[in-house]
Amino acid sequence: MKRDLVGLAATLLLVVSGCGAAVKASMAPDVDLGRYRTFAWYTPVSPRGPETPADQEIKAAIRRSLAAKGIVEAAGGNPDFLVTYHIVLQEEEDTEWGFAYPPGAGPETYIDIEGTLVVDFIDPRQDRVIWRGTASQVVNTPDRVHRMKLDDAVSKMLTRYPGNVAQAPGSPPPM
Repeated sequence: MKRDLVGLAATLLLVVSGCGAAVKASMAPDVDLGRYRTFAWYTPVSPRGPETPADQEIKAAIRRSLAAKGIVEAAGGNPDFLVTYHIVLQEEEDTEWGFAYPPGAGPETYIDIEGTLVVDFIDPRQDRVIWRGTASQVVNTPDRVHRMKLDDAVSKMLTRYPGNVAQAPGSPPPM
């Protein structure tokens, strides 16, 4: 019974502490981001394989957040910028001292995996990254993402993208 309560308390602490993603952004100097109104997905020379459900969720979250800023996916083959992303997974060892059972048993050590989503906007004419956003504590495996947590993190990340972007032709009105 006591062990169940300790487990429940630890779970609640993890849920509460893991609710918000840590978000950062940076942009290249001397770039007028207001001129970038349409995007397409960057395709690497050697693709890493078929698009996974996690890839689809990440792309959908990025599309939704860009659309809310008046930036739409280019219908033709001439986008203003390219979008790419990747996930960085980092293992962290954590030792927990607490209510050990049976009494006298030492600390518990476990591996925690923290995933960071990195999104880059690339100017295809200059072949350089013009904006980068990161959101940590978003994924803990590249194969599975939590949609609501991802949407929230991408939305927060893109609030760091300078606002007042002119509305792109055919885009929905800004919210």
